[in-house]
Amino acid sequence: MSQKVFKIMPRDSKHSLVSLRGKGFIPGIMYGQSLKESIAIQIPLTSLQAIINDSTNMMFPLELEGQVYNCVLREFQPDHLHSQILHVDFQFVKPGEYIKMNVPMNYEGVELLSSKKYILEKALSRILVKGSVDVLPESFMLNVGSLDRGAKIFVRDIELPQGVELLTNPETIIATVQ
Repeated sequence: MSQKVFKIMPRDSKHSLVSLRGKGFIPGIMYGQSLKESIAIQIPLTSLQAIINDSTNMMFPLELEGQVYNCVLREFQPDHLHSQILHVDFQFVKPGEYIKMNVPMNYEGVELLSSKKYILEKALSRILVKGSVDVLPESFMLNVGSLDRGAKIFVRDIELPQGVELLTNPETIIATVQ
């Protein structure tokens, strides 16, 4: 889980979303099984960009009115025409809760491939799994440094922690070495 706590604020539904975005905030929602009801929120764009660009964590502590909620980024809605983010969804999860999650892929040894003039072509950036938030990995780390040209890495090649179920097709190619 990310060590940085991101501050969010409740969002008043009476205010214009365009005005909110113009002030540097992105509207969103926080929901979860253990919340009585969903909470309309707003988050600074800079904080949201840091969360979206974080490829090593899947859970982020969000502070709302003095209380910290451990959340996963479920979805963000981009406006491709204007290159901006329109809306974000966070799911609050409690210890022991089972969820489905797209876990990011990270690679070590890429510099060794580069030294051999090989290129790692990444086909997938995340793998869909299901398990308790207590055992879901923040990311999957694959060592590719010893691979040769033509090597293929499949989803089935990932070592899953005990209690984590793979939901992505095991025959899906994650990356190839060219």
